[in-house]
Amino acid sequence: MQHQRPGPRRPRPRKIWTAAIAVIAVAVTGLIAPSATHADLRQDIADAEAWIQKLEMEAAAAHGRVEEAQYALDLLRQKMTKTKDKVARANGRLTETQDSIGRYAATAYRSGGIDSSLQLLLVDDPQEFLDQAVILDIIASGQSAALRRTQTARVELAQASAELAQQEAQEAQALEWLEQQEEDFNNKVAASQDYLAGLEQELREQIAAEKARREAEAKAAAEAAAAALSAGATGSSSSSGGTTSANGGPNDGGAHNSGGAPAASVGSDTQAIVVNYALAQVGKPYSFAAQPPDSWDCTKLTSAAWAQVGVQLTPYSYTQAQEVQRISPDELQPADLLFFFENGAHHASMYIGGGMIVEASSPEVGVRVTDVWNSWNVEHFSWAGRPYT
Repeated sequence: MQHQRPGPRRPRPRKIWTAAIAVIAVAVTGLIAPSATHADLRQDIADAEAWIQKLEMEAAAAHGRVEEAQYALDLLRQKMTKTKDKVARANGRLTETQDSIGRYAATAYRSGGIDSSLQLLLVDDPQEFLDQAVILDIIASGQSAALRRTQTARVELAQASAELAQQEAQEAQALEWLEQQEEDFNNKVAASQDYLAGLEQELREQIAAEKARREAEAKAAAEAAAAALSAGATGSSSSSGGTTSANGGPNDGGAHNSGGAPAASVGSDTQAIVVNYALAQVGKPYSFAAQPPDSWDCTKLTSAAWAQVGVQLTPYSYTQAQEVQRISPDELQPADLLFFFENGAHHASMYIGGGMIVEASSPEVGVRVTDVWNSWNVEHFSWAGRPYT
């Protein structure tokens, strides 16, 4: 991987009146040209935007970990529900067998506790003797069977109870982990909001204007990409320059499919449906509490796009990353997915061809079209994948 420029520095909020005094002083003394102040402002805007996006991407990653923790807890609780049913069934069987033992005990009590062989000797009628012998044999067999069933029911109950106790301990750990991730997420959101609130009004307005400009550019790029895809001119992975030598992307990120051979190609119609759906969302906002199709987060976008062709993906990044066939970046085709987990990231995006991706990036950026191997992606890339169709 080629050397990357250092990450954004945390710019300090700048007060308008301080800057104004400095500009007046410079203008009076003629030490520097007024255009330098404009350049400083542009740099301040760029620094602030970069820092906001860094904070928001950290918050997005934390949100992904919250969702994964909640998903793991939900799965565990589903198992616990089944285990509780097993405990209830085992209890029921044990109660039933104990009732049987009780009935046999009552029968013995009513017979006066006389030994069965002695009871038979006291019978006068030969036929009655034979009838009672059969009945006592049945009772003895039933007692043995009941005892065996009771023993089996006790073992089943003990095993189910132990399994439930283990799952309850895991639930406590999962809840603790979820709470830690939620706290981390809340702290990162607060850091982003506090930083933005600490900027002066002029800078916030400039950042908002830049955001609007980027959204317009993103929509135009999405329309162009959709048109190119429809025309069959989106470009293959060989033209996307997916290697480091071509455009700074990773060679393969250590990601290969399990068989070592390239994954099967996705049909062009399928690719077009998936990619066009994702491109139609460009310009819409990113939200940690995403409500598609009005707002999105990264994996809700990728899962919704693939759902258009009947492919179900879990809308949580790490889980979703396990549901696809891993491929080399050299094999990328439109609608393939890229996953980012390095250096604390937790993100997914979709390749659309021509060296570009569509993604729900962050609250600052929203859903956009951008270069597949931009500096952030290169730094955080883990692997690429193709959903099974």
